[in-house]
Amino acid sequence: MPLVNVHMAEGRDPEAKKALMNAITDAMHEHIGAPRDAVRVWISEFPNTDFMAGGELLKDKQVRLARESEANG
Repeated sequence: MPLVNVHMAEGRDPEAKKALMNAITDAMHEHIGAPRDAVRVWISEFPNTDFMAGGELLKDKQVRLARESEANG
């Protein structure tokens, strides 16, 4: 029984998450031959204040990118 845990920041639409989990299930079936009903997929979400990459909080990066987008456009 394949177990797949996806970690990602909060804020995505429930339908988008459902589509992602379906695509992962399909990929596990297609690429490793796992029966679809044996595949388990779940999403663990975290707030954008609880993740940092390269010394920058995700929240700060989102704000910075939004400002840059406004300035360019």
